[in-house]
Amino acid sequence: MFANINFHKNSPFSFIEYGFQAYYATVFLMVWMHPEEHDVSLINDLAVLMAFEFIMVHSGVFMAVMPKKLSLLVFFPMYGLFAYGFNHSVVNTNIFYIYLLTVLNRMRFAFSDVSPEIRAIQIGKSVAKAMFYFFLIFAVAFGNALIPKFGLTEDFLEKSHYFDTVKSSGLFIEKPYVPICMGFIYYSLPVLYFIYRTIKNFGRHNNDSFPDGKLIFSRTTTTYNQKSKSS
Repeated sequence: MFANINFHKNSPFSFIEYGFQAYYATVFLMVWMHPEEHDVSLINDLAVLMAFEFIMVHSGVFMAVMPKKLSLLVFFPMYGLFAYGFNHSVVNTNIFYIYLLTVLNRMRFAFSDVSPEIRAIQIGKSVAKAMFYFFLIFAVAFGNALIPKFGLTEDFLEKSHYFDTVKSSGLFIEKPYVPICMGFIYYSLPVLYFIYRTIKNFGRHNNDSFPDGKLIFSRTTTTYNQKSKSS
């Protein structure tokens, strides 16, 4: 996540990865601010999604480090079982299928041969992402009293019969604004950083394309003046 992303290598997968994360960040923010405009089951699904990310955040690390055969024969079926359990925890499966596409994008190194440089970058991104997740989960758990509820007030949750739709309990379920706040931060900050890095690298690439622009203009002007004097 916080590794130096090379704009010229693996860029299609990078845009896919951060495109999904931008979508998640938008959904989390909209449900947090205006939950009345969405199905009440989506609140539970987003809370479960952040709990499920606790398991799936390791997938990128394992799939990048482990040999291909071990990834395909052991880790891929194991994560498939976790995904099956996640599917039974959510009410609406739409977010589940979209999330599976994100996981498959993380696991792409198990199905292809990549250079050591790209693999090292992916490992660094996966480790940073896992560390960021654990930092956030502790921050929102201990500071949940400071998190604004916005539209997810107790009054709204009662009137919308939210607690009648949930299938589990715990901090993330009983106070859904906590995991939704976490999800918004977790998915939006990497996207903002990626945009910043892309713009910075793009500007640097343009500057490198014309390093001697002023010098060439100066020489052209000087040559033209000399010819005018000779004439």
